[in-house]
Amino acid sequence: MEDLTFAVVLTAAGATASAALITGLIAIAKQLVVIGPWIQADREPTIAFVLSALLVAVAVVSVGVFTPAALFAAFLAWFGIAQIAMGVHDTVKSATTRGSA
Repeated sequence: MEDLTFAVVLTAAGATASAALITGLIAIAKQLVVIGPWIQADREPTIAFVLSALLVAVAVVSVGVFTPAALFAAFLAWFGIAQIAMGVHDTVKSATTRGSA
């Protein structure tokens, strides 16, 4: 576990795991008494967008490389994480909408 750093977020596997983490965190937060009622279905994609940006920002700062190539890689990681996390929300929403019709 000594090799596990925030830099993993900037890899393809890390981006996938990060999206799953964000989706799970949102699901858990929805169950909390304090902020659960605030997190409505229409706010979930925005929360995923913001959390993915924060996670990638922390990863970039922890790596400490700010070259154009590194920043582009960070952008791609953020885009992938946000797309997957928001895509999970859209898939669940469409499945539950069809199931209730």
